Amino acid sequence: MYQKTAEKSIQMLCQDYGGLAVIAGFIVSIAYLLIVMTIEKTIVLNGSDNYIIKLSGFFLGAIVLSIFCFIDDMRGIPAIVKLIGQLIAAIIVTYSGIRIDQIFVNSIGGVIANDALSFIITIIWIIGITNAINLIDGLDGLSSGICIISCVSLLIIFSLNGSPVISIILITALAGALIGFIPFNFNPAKTFIGDTGSNFLGYSLSIISILGVAKTYTAIVLIAPLIIFALPLLDTRPCYY
Repeated sequence: MYQKTAEKSIQMLCQDYGGLAVIAGFIVSIAYLLIVMTIEKTIVLNGSDNYIIKLSGFFLGAIVLSIFCFIDDMRGIPAIVKLIGQLIAAIIVTYSGIRIDQIFVNSIGGVIANDALSFIITIIWIIGITNAINLIDGLDGLSSGICIISCVSLLIIFSLNGSPVISIILITALAGALIGFIPFNFNPAKTFIGDTGSNFLGYSLSIISILGVAKTYTAIVLIAPLIIFALPLLDTRPCYY
């Protein structure tokens, strides 16, 4: 009896929390790539760009967001509580130095926003993309499929426009984690990404897109995230379900 109960619990966990597998795959890939590239000195994490601090903020925010969303998957929490979790995660990331500081492009280049405006715009962007991906997760393979397309599109643009190496590493790892997951998410799905996974995908894509346009003033790079995320953004309703 206890064995059957345990097997049923494991089966339910595998079905409803596939997002944890995506997060685990992403973290393992990032850890491996950063260790190898640091040893080979092809990337400097503690240089002037402070990538070590930015990545720490990124992963700390991801932990906070995942805790809120995991509880939501397990027992359900009010929408306002989940929004608070998203806000805390976004604030952590913004304080780590990952910010949108280019708000439009003119003949000279990107126009830099002041600190307060940059802080607000970044938080709105992170929360907006996080919810856009979360709300579009209504069919088997939909959110994960859209995110794979977004990852590949951003990877191509980052590679062609001299974006920072860290953004290419992150988007490649995220794409790889999703490609490994999506065969089990096609209809009929054997596992589901859940709120934990969909929120993490939106959160990660919003931040990686910011890192990818850092120090890059090419117009296509600055507007590419808006184009790539157009479908989930336009599909987002002004409320939680």
